[in-house]
Formats: sequence, C-alpha cells, structure tokens
Amino acid sequence: MQRFVLTLMIAVSSPCGLLASFAPQLPDPLPRPDGKSADMRKPVQVYILMGQSNMLGFGKVSGLADACKNKDLYPYLIDDDGKWTVRKDVRYVRVMCSGNGPSKVHNNEWMTIGRGNIGPEMGIGHYVGHVTKAPVLILKSCIGNRSLGYDLLPPTAEGYAGDPGPSRKPKSGGWYAGIQYDGDVTAAKKVLSSLGKYYPGAKRYEVAGFFWWQGDKDFRSAEHAASYEKNLLCLIESLRKDFKAPNAKFVCATLGQTRKNAGGPQGQILQAQLNIDGARGKYKAHKGKVASVYSNPLSKGGSSSGHYGGNAETYMNVGQAMGQAMAKMIMSSPTGIPGIDIDELDASLKRVYKSLVARRWSRADKSLQAYLDSAGNRDGDQLVLAMALNEYLTGAVDEFVGRMREYFESGDYCELRDGLAKEGKNFEGVLAFDKQQGAWVAALASEKAVAEMAIGDQFKVLVAKKKRAKQGDFFKLIVDFQDKYPDSFYATKAEAEIAPIRVALRDTMQKISARDRLGDLHGKYELIKESKTDFGKIPEFGEASKQWADEAKSAEVKAVLAIGSAYAKVFSDLAKLDERLAKEKAKAKKIRNRGKREKAEKKAMDNYLKKLEGLADRLATMESKHAGTYYGRAANRSLQSYIDSNGKKLTDEREK
Repeated sequence: MQRFVLTLMIAVSSPCGLLASFAPQLPDPLPRPDGKSADMRKPVQVYILMGQSNMLGFGKVSGLADACKNKDLYPYLIDDDGKWTVRKDVRYVRVMCSGNGPSKVHNNEWMTIGRGNIGPEMGIGHYVGHVTKAPVLILKSCIGNRSLGYDLLPPTAEGYAGDPGPSRKPKSGGWYAGIQYDGDVTAAKKVLSSLGKYYPGAKRYEVAGFFWWQGDKDFRSAEHAASYEKNLLCLIESLRKDFKAPNAKFVCATLGQTRKNAGGPQGQILQAQLNIDGARGKYKAHKGKVASVYSNPLSKGGSSSGHYGGNAETYMNVGQAMGQAMAKMIMSSPTGIPGIDIDELDASLKRVYKSLVARRWSRADKSLQAYLDSAGNRDGDQLVLAMALNEYLTGAVDEFVGRMREYFESGDYCELRDGLAKEGKNFEGVLAFDKQQGAWVAALASEKAVAEMAIGDQFKVLVAKKKRAKQGDFFKLIVDFQDKYPDSFYATKAEAEIAPIRVALRDTMQKISARDRLGDLHGKYELIKESKTDFGKIPEFGEASKQWADEAKSAEVKAVLAIGSAYAKVFSDLAKLDERLAKEKAKAKKIRNRGKREKAEKKAMDNYLKKLEGLADRLATMESKHAGTYYGRAANRSLQSYIDSNGKKLTDEREK
C-alpha cells in the first residue's frame, strides 16, 4: 500500500513531472467572487499597504470600465449585467494623514470599485481573498510625496529621529526623519484598535503581510537612492516589530518606468527592490517571506511622477502581480497546505495534516497508508481530501528527491551530504526516497566524494567571509581558490560568487573610460581613487592603475588635473556655502521676534548671494582662461546656470 500512496498521483500528473503538480497554482483569470462571507471563526488576516502617491492610487475608473467591458480584461470585476462585483470576504479600508497629524478615513467598505480613483488594492484584494478562507482586511495607510530616505524612514534605520522609546509614540513637534512612518503606522493601528467598526463581526486579527509601492521621491536624492536597500530592509524589520508580526510577508513593486540595468538613482532603487526578493534576490532568509514585482512590463506607459497618466490598467496590472506574489507565498507557507482547511478534515486526516506541516514525511506517509487501507469505510468527501494530502506529500517527496539527485549528478557532494543530514531522516521509510538513498550514501563514501567535500568545505568558509570582506579581497580569495582547485566542481561554483564583482568592475572601467573620453581627467582620477577600495586587489584593475599612475606623471595630464581640481574646488566651496546658509536659516527661525527674524534671514541670504557671486567670478575667469577645453566649456555652462537664475543659483553643469 505504501507504493500506492506515493505513486497514486503519477498517473494523473502532467508530463512535466510531480514537481510541477506540487507548485501552487492560481487560476487565470480569477473567478468572480461568489458573494459569500468569510469564515468569521478565524481571525481577520490584515494586509497593510504603504508607500506614496501611486500606492494611494490615481487609476481612473472610467478607463477601468472600458478595460473590463471592451477589452475583456479583469473579468472578475464585473458580473453578467456589467455591474461591479463585490467581495463579501474582503474589506477595504483607507486612511490618510500628513506626517503624524490626525488621520482621516476615506474608505470603509467591502472590496468593490467605487467612484474615486483606484490603486493596486483591487488586484491585491481579489488575489489574496481568493486563496484565504479567513476574512481579509486590506488596510491602506499612505500619502503622496514622501521618501523612504527621510519622511518614511523606519525606526531601525540610521538617522530616524522619532521617539525610539518602548512606547513608540510619534515624536511631537516639527517635521523630522521618520514622521510619515510614525503617522502611517499610528493611523493603521487606530483602525485595528476598533476592528469591529471596520470589519463587521470581527473580534480578532493577525497582521499577515505588507505591500510597498514607493521610490519616486527617493530617486531625486542621490543619498536616498544609495541608501534605499539598507532602508528597505529596515522597513521590513520595523513593520514586523511595530505590528507584532514577525512572520508577516512583504511584497514590493518597482517603479513602472524603470527598466532593469538602468543607471543612476532610479537604477539603484530598482536593484535594491529586486535584491530583497526571496526567490531571486541576495537574502536567503527572505525565501517564502519577501517578494518583489518588476513593474516595467506591467506599466502601460508614463512614469511614477505623472502617476502613469492615470491609466487604470497599470494600477490593476501592478496590483494583480503584487496580489499574485503574496498569494503564492501564502499557498506555499509551511504553516499550511494550499487549498486544504484543517477544520474540514476528520481526526485521522488532521494528524496527517499536522505531520505534513511539521515536515514529518515518513509519519504522514504511514498514516495515509493506514487511512487508504480502510478506504472502503471512509466518507467520500474525506477520501477526496486524503487524495489532496497525498498529492502534497508526493510533491514534497519528489521535490526533495529531485534536489538531492541534482546535487548527486552535478557532483555537489557537500550539498548532498548536508541535505541528507538535515532532512533525510524525515523521509526514511518513504519508498521513493529509500530507493535512492543507498546510492547516495555509497557515493558520499567514495574517495572522490571525500576529496571534493574537503574542497567544498573550504569554499563554504570563503563564502562566509563575503559579507564582511571588501569586494577586491573576496575576489582575490575566490580566484586563488580557483587556481588551487581548477578541476573541482567548486571552482566552477565559485565563479557565480564573483560574477557580480566582475560586472561591477566592468561598469567602473567603462565609467573611467567615459570620463577620459570627455576630457574630465579630474573626475576620472577621483573615480579611480574611490574604486581602489573595492577593486585594488583585482589584477585587471591593478594593472590599469599602474598605467593610469604613469599617465598622471606627464606634464600635460598634470596641467589638466590642476584645472579640474580648480573647477571641482568651486563646487566644493559651494557645498560648504549651502551648508552654512542652511545653518544660518535654522538659527534665524528660532528668533521669536518677527522683525528680527526676517532681518536675520535677509542678512544670511545677502551674505550667501555675495559669496555666490564670488564663485561665479572664479568660473568666469576659468571660462576665459581655458576656453575650448573640457573645463572651460563646463565653466561656461555652469556660469550660464548662474546667469539664468538671476544670480541666485549655481549648479555643476559638467557632462554626465
């Protein structure tokens, strides 16, 4: 009977194999909501939506109606009569506040299309609601024109200026770093503190996940863009702490206009958002808990700054993708089995269910064997559920066996050894596993495998150093390892660890060459200096550095570098001047007497403009003295920016 339990689904599985049947699937398109209420015995599953204006939503309902009725898109949104459908198992609440000021409730209804604009909440709500038997609350708390680098800065991030105390009450007073985070969190908590008012009949809730669509304001600041990934990780941590939801899942969507491999601040933000993805990013702990949605293919045009032209399809497409990402994580969650409600199982199958969730595969297999041995005495509905549990078990076994077989065939003996040691015991007694285990154990005992595992363990030690080592140092360690064991499987595997460094080095070399072609030798050598920390120990960069150093000794290059340094000094002095003005303005604001305050502010500005004029004069001299050179042209453009602003603004107009 054991063989039957494990092979039952083979006869009905697709040609792609059991691994495909094990992967949770979502219907496409979604069915229309059935109008039924959720199981109110279960706690409300709360999903909190945060971000800035596009999360707030600017999709025009008129365009959505056209998409549904004339393009046959999003069929679950309309019924046979062409009216908007209503989900009675998903509640939609939207609140908004500015900073940590008082919040206002803008929506409190069952999930349906209303008269106002839409955001991504419609796609999110329908997909999450479809895979959740418990009641769902989509709770949006956000406002436009806010940056993660300042306004929405979370408490665990460096620079947060709110109240860090245990009470986590928002700081009172003026605008500060993190004020909008404090306000949005407080507004959401206010809704949850009166749950029954927003979800009729509800008494309990769990914060199950967060959705984040933001980044437009951050790409306008090089500092905020550079810190985006670090702040995004802090955001996930802070939200889980503030809502006491350590296992809450997180879905992030990128800006629709930004394509992969884009440069500049937008490219930095895009990469940061993709990096946190648990399936394809660089944080292994995020697997099954964090997902990123690449929005560019989903956008119908326009940009985040222009709210995608109000195109409802963009907001629906992004919302659907975010909802699908969350739904897949819900369905794959180790705390449950997709499509099966434990409350519907009889006592015997409940034990099987619990064994499966606990990953005790052999115990579950034996229990199912006993259950199906007495199938003639079982209720038909329970047998259907038993078959579903069996499919889940079959998929789990097939996935593990397939993974171990892949390690075995590729020669990755360390992963095979570690996988068997960590999980193999729970599969012992399951036929499909037992048939393979003997060959794997024998292979691991071979002389070849023992030698390879010793090399593989050295490789693991090197990889563990990656986080705390500089890029160049880590690169050298890996290359030395590859030179020592050129024929090993792990030499090939090591290449994947340094591939991103090779890409970063190539990009840096291209930027250095671009500076050289422009004639910006000062910018070129500044970039070389900055890059030495990361790439100094990489032979390719080291050899080029020697050549650059020899070039810098020539009288001609020295002369150009001196001009470039003088040009850069103008803008270094400008930065100091701007900083001083900001301090003097802040000091003036503290003066209570209005007349004295205005006088102090005027004096600060007059001093600023006078010194700004001096900087402009230096540029004028440079333009005249070095006409026709790169820095002469740059001085001309920068001086023109000063003239165009009527002497009130000076900007660096070098070619980027």
